[in-house]
Amino acid sequence: MEGAFGFAPLLLVFPAVGVLFNTFAGRRLVQADRKTGEMYSGWFASLMAFSAFLVAVVLLFSLRGHDFHAEVVTLFDWFNVPSANFHIPWAIQVDTLSVTMMLVVTGVGTLIHIYAIGYMHGDPGFHRFFAYLNLFLFFMLILVSGSTYLMLFVGWEGVGLCSYLLIGFWFDRQNEEGKAMNADAGRKAFVVNRVGDFAMVLAMILLFWTFKSLDFGTIFSGAVELFEAGHGVELFGMEMSVGAVLTAVTFLFLLGAAGKSAQIPFYVWLPDAMAGPTPVSALIHAATMVTAGVYLMVRSNVLLEIARESTRLGVEGANVLGLASPDWIALTGAATAVLAGLIAFTQFDIKKVLAYSTVSQLGFMVAAAGMGAYVAAMFHLITHAFFKALLFLSSGSVIHGMEHGHHHLHEHSHGHDAHHEEEKFDPQDMRTMGGLRSKMPTTFAVYMVGSLALAGIFPLAGFWSKDEILAHASANHGTVFTVVYWMLTIAAFCTAFYMGRQIKMVFFGAPRHEAAKHASESPPLMTTPLIVLAALAVLGGLLNFPFFGESAFETAEETHNFGIFLGLEHWLEHSIPTFELTTEGIVQMPHTPTWLQLSVAGISTVLALAALGASIFVVYRNRPQTADERDPLQSTPIWWFAILPFEWFYMHTVVPAFKGSARWLAEVLDGAFWHDFVHNNVVRDLFVGFAKFSATVLDANGVDGLVNGSGRFVRYVGSVVRKTQTGYARNYALGVFLGTVLLLAYFIFAN
Repeated sequence: MEGAFGFAPLLLVFPAVGVLFNTFAGRRLVQADRKTGEMYSGWFASLMAFSAFLVAVVLLFSLRGHDFHAEVVTLFDWFNVPSANFHIPWAIQVDTLSVTMMLVVTGVGTLIHIYAIGYMHGDPGFHRFFAYLNLFLFFMLILVSGSTYLMLFVGWEGVGLCSYLLIGFWFDRQNEEGKAMNADAGRKAFVVNRVGDFAMVLAMILLFWTFKSLDFGTIFSGAVELFEAGHGVELFGMEMSVGAVLTAVTFLFLLGAAGKSAQIPFYVWLPDAMAGPTPVSALIHAATMVTAGVYLMVRSNVLLEIARESTRLGVEGANVLGLASPDWIALTGAATAVLAGLIAFTQFDIKKVLAYSTVSQLGFMVAAAGMGAYVAAMFHLITHAFFKALLFLSSGSVIHGMEHGHHHLHEHSHGHDAHHEEEKFDPQDMRTMGGLRSKMPTTFAVYMVGSLALAGIFPLAGFWSKDEILAHASANHGTVFTVVYWMLTIAAFCTAFYMGRQIKMVFFGAPRHEAAKHASESPPLMTTPLIVLAALAVLGGLLNFPFFGESAFETAEETHNFGIFLGLEHWLEHSIPTFELTTEGIVQMPHTPTWLQLSVAGISTVLALAALGASIFVVYRNRPQTADERDPLQSTPIWWFAILPFEWFYMHTVVPAFKGSARWLAEVLDGAFWHDFVHNNVVRDLFVGFAKFSATVLDANGVDGLVNGSGRFVRYVGSVVRKTQTGYARNYALGVFLGTVLLLAYFIFAN
């Protein structure tokens, strides 16, 4: 095997070793000596994450040395049925798209692992937490490195399992009403995601039925061949065009992505996922797992573009209400971006604001993929991983500081007032904060960088990635692109406004709680990863730096040789076949400008600055001054969006229904019916009854009766025969005489 591609399996080995170490040794080490045990447990898990990152870096350079040619590293035969010509290997696909995701997952993951060592210090489940984190990396790397949809689905389900485990990590914590909200949040995420997962299963069934394979390369080449030849596909006794089949598949992919990447209508699980520890929010629910749906769309770019082209050509069954499935994907993403942005206005929990922001930014990525801007979607995925991980970890630093201040208050206060403060205190409620700029200067500085990057302020990373998506929507004609452009522009304005609101409430003004007055900066173990992420949030735009003039470069060859410009696009085009299909005229991929669109960038920048100014200097200029003061937006129509999270509906219908059904299955179906009735009444009673019947009837009357009866019969016959043995010669002579008479009679009459 050329290059260092043989190291690819280590990408999965290192996280797996971390899981095994913390599962079997971590607990004993922590229990024996917490300080030393936490050091071994946390740093070993972090080392395994960093080792996986180094493997991804090696694969990156191997691809460059291999002229960016994709390599498939087969580990073993997974499914192999020679008689049916059915073969699915467990193989790692090393191409520019998968390596990009590997670098994001392991790079950001390593920083979050290190941060978590300080954040989770003293937690009883310290070793279990790091085992879960390494397990997540293991499954996420399976998802992004698999060479087939089936292997992708294994990782897809695996990260869903890890999400459930980590959301409910503090499953024993209860709210004031005595409800285990963390466990309920985990159940909620589990139930909602199953809908999307079922759609993924249906999509894979359709793909396998059509192409007799689940391998990416086989499916993509087969789809192009069928589309070019105009051949139909027989499905369920009907003849269908490949465009119609792929339209159904991509709609099912949209449902799957909506579940995993929190899009309408399945976004409701993500805000509640903030119940998990903050490092979980940063790693799984901001930077990596929730981007799985975006990765699925980008990886399936050939299927999306053939579905779009089939609609353009008027192929029967290749549209829904006159729109191609990618158009619906774009509209779903744009609608989610706006809706989540408006909901974020109404949140007071510092992490829930960021959670709805994540839903909104995922909407940008999904919309970009639906519009055919696959590089822009990946560009925003990467930069968002930088600044949103930064913001979540920074919010964790804020929460850590507030809890420290509260502990200080509790230790130095006594009596009813202290007890009252403890009951009211919520370290994540922004209404209790304020004035933390001077208390936590490092956290404030990095939080500002993350907020401005998220708001799209020049020249931070978010400006470049968000502008590329908006430029793509603006550059293409059609109602869908126009609607998506304006919806995303509104969403960008909302982003800047709610981030300005959050900055003002958290860091400026006077402290609105005694805990805020005594808050302190987090230790270097937590702030150092924040500084690294802040640097990435500043410099991330260089990954796909645009040209500054449309006429500066006339040929594609010139642009390929021009330094850092469009670096990510030139890197990813080797894994996005639709670029080549567009060049060959097979499909017509929507156009993405390669130069900076000054009008688009200017509008978005002005709106972002206006939103920041309006929130900081107008709406929240001198408010709130106390923790109980009414939010300025509560008296405006915007506050109606507070009902849109549907938290009450889900927490009072879906989750109770799930818990009720689970309880019914456990207590009635499994306990009362299967265990008590089937096992006790049917299995046990039938067995005991048959055993008694065997003992009392079959054995006593049957076996014993047969044996004893045989003895009695022999004894009876013996007693009868014994009477003939008298010992007198005359009796024996009479017997001989009678025997002779009988023999003579037999011979006479027989003849």
